[in-house]
Amino acid sequence: MALYFNIFFFLLLLLITPNLDLSLVKSCFLSPTYQVHIINKLPSNIPQLQVHCASKDDEIGNEYLDINEDLRWSFCESFFENTLYFCHFWWGSMNKSIAVFDDPIGCVHHGQYLNYLNYCKWEVRQDGFYLEMYNTTDGNMTYFMDHISDWS
Repeated sequence: MALYFNIFFFLLLLLITPNLDLSLVKSCFLSPTYQVHIINKLPSNIPQLQVHCASKDDEIGNEYLDINEDLRWSFCESFFENTLYFCHFWWGSMNKSIAVFDDPIGCVHHGQYLNYLNYCKWEVRQDGFYLEMYNTTDGNMTYFMDHISDWS
């Protein structure tokens, strides 16, 4: 009798499993979810910004961003904290490749400040690339845009 019950239970489980919300499987189970935002803050009367972002395992794609448009994606940091996302930017005759995430604490290893958020907010401006950072000097919880890199 127990064998029939186990078989019935197994078949019932197979029937209802496709209808379950498996959001736990889709979400980050052992690590937080991180986001990267790339925002076009270039002047409006110039060539459009082209962006291609990827990691070893994830192709974000080749996008053309309008002024103030936000290219964003989310991901789970690897258990070993070695996730790397990079972007290549083209704007008129200029181009630049930079790492936009390689450190869960500061977004990028070469950042001078900590970022206590689970997102990395980048702005692409006429004079370069800016990353939102946490201000640790004034005792208040304030953020500012830190100039990380120039176009050249």
